[in-house]
Amino acid sequence: MTPLPECTALVATHNRWDLLVGRALPSIRRQTRAVREVVVVNDGATFDAEKQAALRLLRHPLPLVIFDNRRAPGAAGAWNTGLEHLLALSQDGFVALLDDDDTWEASHIEDNLRAAERERADIVVSGLRLVMDGHERERPLPERLLPGDFLVGNPGWQGSNTFVSHRLWATVRGFRDGLRSLNDRDLAIRMLRVPGSRVAYTGRWTATWYLSTQGDALSSPRSPAKISGLRWFWRIYGGEMSPVQAEAFLSRAENLFGVHRTEIEAGGENVPPHHLPWGDLHEFV
Repeated sequence: MTPLPECTALVATHNRWDLLVGRALPSIRRQTRAVREVVVVNDGATFDAEKQAALRLLRHPLPLVIFDNRRAPGAAGAWNTGLEHLLALSQDGFVALLDDDDTWEASHIEDNLRAAERERADIVVSGLRLVMDGHERERPLPERLLPGDFLVGNPGWQGSNTFVSHRLWATVRGFRDGLRSLNDRDLAIRMLRVPGSRVAYTGRWTATWYLSTQGDALSSPRSPAKISGLRWFWRIYGGEMSPVQAEAFLSRAENLFGVHRTEIEAGGENVPPHHLPWGDLHEFV
C-alpha cells in the first residue's frame, strides 16, 4: 500500500489557556494517525517559561513549535505566522487547522488523509459539528462545495475542519492579514477558484466547533470583529454578487449579527488595501 502523506497541526490561540490545554491539544494527541508536528501560534499574552514547558510536556512525544503572532493582530495574522514557518520548509503533505477551543475526533487526521489520497485532493472537507452555547445544532454534511456558496454564508467548511495541501496554501498565499472575521469564506472562495484544485469529502463528522454568542465572542451580535469582517468581505466580493446574493448577504448580516446595511456599505478604515485573489504571505516558489 502507498504510505499516506504527512500532516501538520496548526493551532491559533488567544488568551484561552484552559481550553487550549484541556480541549484542543488533547484531541490532537488522541489521533489514530499522528501528525508530523504541532505548531501553536499565540495571538495573546506571551507564554511564560512555565507555560511553554507545560505545552511541551503535554505534546510529548510529538514535535512542538511555539510562536508569538508576528503579523497583524487576530486569527488571520496568527495563521499566517504558522503557515509562513511551514511553507518555508518546502515540505509535502497537508496542514490541518484547529481553533484553541475546538476538538477533533480521534480519526480526524486519518480520515482526511485517506480521502486526500483516494481522490488525489488538495482540500479535504469533513463534517464540522456545531455546538452553540452548549447545545448541538443540526447542520448538513458539506458536499459539492462551489465558490459561490460562500458569498452569502458558509455551508460547513471553516476553521477546525480546514485541511489543505502545502501546495495550495502556497498558491493562495495564506490568509489576508487584518481581516478580523469571515476568513473562512474568503479562503474557501480563493482556494476553490485555483485551477486544478481538487476537493474530497470524508462524509463523516470528525470535528466539533464550539460557538459562544455571549460576551465578546467573534460571533456575538455586533462584535467589532464581525462588523469589520463584513465590511472587508463586502468590498472584496460585493461587486460580483448577484442582486439576490447581495440582498441575502446583507439580510443575513442584519438578522444574525445586528449589523445594518448602511454600516457595511459605509467607507472607512476597514476597507481592504487590495482586491487581489491572494493572501498576504510572500510568494513561495
